[in-house]
Amino acid sequence: MSRKRHRAAEAGAPSPPVRVPQPAAAGAPSPGRGAQPADPTPHPASRIPRCEIAALAGLAAAWLAAGSTGLLAHGLRHALTWLALGAAAIAAWPGRGLPWPRVGAIAAGVAGALLLTASSLPPVNVFAVVVLLAALAASHDGLARRQLALAAFAAAVLGLYRLVLTSVPALWLAAEALGEALGRLAGRISGRALWVGATFAGLDYLVLMAAFCGGWLALTAPPRLPRALRAAVAILVGHLAYLVTLSFGADLAAAIPEPPPAPAFYNPNEPHVWTWAEGLRTLLPWNLPALAAAAHLAIAGFMLRWAPWEEGGLRIADCGLKSAIGARKPAIAVAALGLLALALPAVTTLGWSARSLAGKKVVAYEKGFLNWLKPKHGEYGRLSVGMYGMLPEYLASLGAECVISPELSEQDLAGASLVILFFPNEPWKEGQLERLWDFARRGGSLLVCGEHTIREKDGGSRFNEVLAPTAMRVRYDSATFAVGGWLQSYEALAHPTNAGVGDARNEFGCVIGASVRVRWPARPLLVGRWGWADPGDPAGPAQMGNHRYDAGERLGDVVLAAEQPFGRGRIVAFGDTSGFTNGITAGSHVYTSRLYAYLAGGGVSPQATWRQAVGLLAALGLLALLAWRPAPGRVALAAAALALSLVACTAISHRAGECLPDGRAKTPNNLAYIDSSHIGASSDEQWRSDGLMGLTMTLMRNGYLALHLPELSAARLERAGLLVSVAPRKAFTRAERRVVRQWVEGGGIFISTVGWGDHGPSRALLADFGFHVGGARAASGREADEPRPLGHFKAPYVNLGDYMAHVRFHAAWPIEYVERDARPIAYGPHDTTVVAMRKVGQGKVVVVGDTCFAMNKNLEHEGGEPFEGMRENADFWRWLLADLAGQPRWLPPRPAPPPAPAPAPSAGGTP
Repeated sequence: MSRKRHRAAEAGAPSPPVRVPQPAAAGAPSPGRGAQPADPTPHPASRIPRCEIAALAGLAAAWLAAGSTGLLAHGLRHALTWLALGAAAIAAWPGRGLPWPRVGAIAAGVAGALLLTASSLPPVNVFAVVVLLAALAASHDGLARRQLALAAFAAAVLGLYRLVLTSVPALWLAAEALGEALGRLAGRISGRALWVGATFAGLDYLVLMAAFCGGWLALTAPPRLPRALRAAVAILVGHLAYLVTLSFGADLAAAIPEPPPAPAFYNPNEPHVWTWAEGLRTLLPWNLPALAAAAHLAIAGFMLRWAPWEEGGLRIADCGLKSAIGARKPAIAVAALGLLALALPAVTTLGWSARSLAGKKVVAYEKGFLNWLKPKHGEYGRLSVGMYGMLPEYLASLGAECVISPELSEQDLAGASLVILFFPNEPWKEGQLERLWDFARRGGSLLVCGEHTIREKDGGSRFNEVLAPTAMRVRYDSATFAVGGWLQSYEALAHPTNAGVGDARNEFGCVIGASVRVRWPARPLLVGRWGWADPGDPAGPAQMGNHRYDAGERLGDVVLAAEQPFGRGRIVAFGDTSGFTNGITAGSHVYTSRLYAYLAGGGVSPQATWRQAVGLLAALGLLALLAWRPAPGRVALAAAALALSLVACTAISHRAGECLPDGRAKTPNNLAYIDSSHIGASSDEQWRSDGLMGLTMTLMRNGYLALHLPELSAARLERAGLLVSVAPRKAFTRAERRVVRQWVEGGGIFISTVGWGDHGPSRALLADFGFHVGGARAASGREADEPRPLGHFKAPYVNLGDYMAHVRFHAAWPIEYVERDARPIAYGPHDTTVVAMRKVGQGKVVVVGDTCFAMNKNLEHEGGEPFEGMRENADFWRWLLADLAGQPRWLPPRPAPPPAPAPAPSAGGTP
C-alpha cells in the first residue's frame, strides 16, 4: 500500500480508487490537457438515496434529542429520537459481507447511542446521535461515508453548541439577543410583532445547518462560492418562512373552534371526549418549531441529492487548514481532541466544593406580603397551610440558624451568611437598602423573591429597589407555563444548585410568578423554555393579563431566576415565591436545600468568569479540531468524551451540592418523608382528590417537617424518623428493603397504606415485617384464596368509656400478620383486621389495608369541609402519631351531636 493510501486509511477516509486504463471509445477525445476524467459515480438521480435518508433521519434525531422541535414530554422526546435513529440505522445498513471490524463499529455505535439516550441531559442525547451516525459512516466507503460523516459532524456541532449554551451564561445571553433580533425581523415582514428567544427563533436549526453547509461545501467540487450563496439564501428564506408563520401563531390558535363548555356538575365516571380541534390547539404555538425542522430537512435533502460531490472526498484539512503538527503526528491531534472534549464540561460545569449549612446564620425579613403561619390543629384546607412558618424548622434540619428579622438591623445581619426577602412590599426605612448592599459587597448572599404583576402605588416595587444596583429586574408580567407547574418545561443552566435536579414533578417549585430581565454581568439560573410572559393589566384580577398567548408577548425562554456577583458576594433574584412556601417546599426541598447551601456556603463555582472564558476557548479549539479533519472516528471520539465527561461532572456536582435534611437533632426525630420514589397511586397534583396535601399538612400539624422522598437511600432515611408509603407502583429492590429494615430496627417508624389491588410492589417489603395484605394465601393466584373487599365503612379504634372513636376507610382490605407481637388497631366487618402495628427492633411498622386511606378524599378537603360534619381521620392520625412516637397520649374528643333538623313550616305558610 502506498504511503498516501496508508495515511488515508489511518484518517478513516476511503482510499483513492485504483484506476484501470480503458481503451477510448470511437470518437471520444483522448485524455489530453483539456479532457476531464470519467466520473465512475452514477448520477444522483439514478441512485436509491438510502444513505441520504439515513443522514436526514440523523439530523432529525439530533434536533429531537436537543428539544428543538417544540414542547415534548421527555419520554416522547426520547421515543421519537429512537425512532429517528432506528430509521437512520435501517436506511444505512450496509448489508451482508461486512468485515468484522466494521460490524464491531456498528455494534459499538448502537450500544453507545442507546446508553447515551438514556441520560436526562439533552446535550448527551445529541451526542448519542453523533455516535451512531459516525459508526454508520465508518461502515461505508465513498459517497455514503462522506454523507453520513457530514451528518455526524453537523450533529456534533449542535451538541457542542447546546452544551456551551447551557453552561456559559455569556453565550446564552448572546443567543437570546440574536433570537430577539430574528424575531423582530420576521415581525417586520409579517406585520405581527414577534418576541422570541433562542428556542423559538430556531437557533438550533441555524447552528446545525451552518455546520452542515460548511462541511458540504468542503466535500463538493469547485466552484463553491455560487453554491454557498444559494445554500445560504435557501436556509435563510426557509427559516424566515418559519418565523413569519410563528408570528401568526396566536391567530392560528384563535381560529380553532372553542371546546364545548364544561358540564355544570363534574362526573368522574364520565370519560372526557377528545376532539381534533382540542388536540390541535395544544400544539399551537408550542410545536410550530417542527415546521422549521421540516424546512431545513428539505433543504439538506436537496443539498445531499443534487451536489457535485468531489471525487475522493475533499477534507477540510485540504482547504488550507492543515496544521504542521497534525500532518506530522496525527496521534497528537487525536489526543488533543479527546483531552479538550473531556476538559470542556469539567471547566464549565464541574462544582466539586461540598456545600453545607451547618453552623450558618440565615436571616429572613419578617415583613412583606406574607405570613409566618403553619398548619395547626383545628384549621383545615388550603388556606390553613400558611406561607413561611415552616422555614425555621426546615433550615434547622439543614443545620442552619434562622433569624426572623423585623428591621434588618446591623445586629441581626451580624455574622449572617444569607439574607432572604420574600416579596417585600412596604417602603424601605432609612439605611435598610444600604445595609443590604453592604452585606452583599462584604461577601454575604442576598436572595430576593418578587411576584407577578406587582406595581405599588408609586409605580415601582420594593424588590426591584433592592435590585437597583444590579442588571436584574423583576418584570411587570406573569411568567406562564404551557404545562401546569412547568412540568418538563424547564431549562436549568449548568450551576451547582441545578446539577442533577430533574423537572418531571416540578422539583424547582416555580408556579406562576414574574419573568426576570437579565443583562450582563447578571446570568440566568433557571429558564422556563416552554412558556410565555403575559403582560400585567392594572384593571385585571391581581393585575394579571388575559392568561393566553398574544402576538408580541415574550414566547419561550422566560427567565425565572437569575444571579449576579456583587462585590465579594452575590445576589439571586426569583420572580416567584411559590417554591419556598410551606406546601411546595415538601416537593421542592431537593432544589431549595441546594440553593440555600450554595448561597450560604460559598465555595468554588463554575460560574467564575475566568472558567467561562476558558470554556469558550476550549469549545472553539474543539470545534476547530473537529472541522480540520471530521473523520467518523474522530467525531465519535469527541462526542463520546464530551458525553461521558458531562455525565460524570453532573453527577459529581450533584453529590457535592447535596444538603440533606436531618431530624435527629430533635427528640423525637421530627423529619417525616412521604415516599415519592416508587410512583405511588396518589396524584402529583397535591390538592386533587387523590393527592396527599392533606397528609402533608397532617404531619406538619403533629410537629413533623414533612417532605417528599426523592430516592430511598440510607443517607436520606437514616436522618428521618418517619416514612409513609402510599400504594407504590414500583417494587422495592432488595437493597431498598434492606435499608428500610435496618432503619426500622434502628428506631424508624414505617407506615404503609395499600389495598389488595395495589399491594404487589409492596408485597415483599411487607412480608419482611410479617404482614400480608389480603392474607398470606392470597398471593397463590388461586381464585379461592383471593380476599373479599371490605369496602367503605367506619371502625372503632379506641374505647373511651362512654364513647368510641372511629376512623373511616375508603376501600379497605383485610390484613394478616404472622408474628405474635403484632397487634391490631382497627377491625373491619366480621372482626377482620384492617390496621395493624408491630414493633421491630427499636422501631415500628404500621400497615393500613386501604390504598386511599391517606388521600385527600379520605382525610382533608381542599376547602377544609369536614367529612359528614366530623374530623375523624384527622383525629385518628393525631392519636396514632403521638402513640407511635412515644409522646403523651392524645385522645380524640367526643364527637359533636348532629345538628337538629330544621323545624317544619307551619300549615298556614309564611305571611
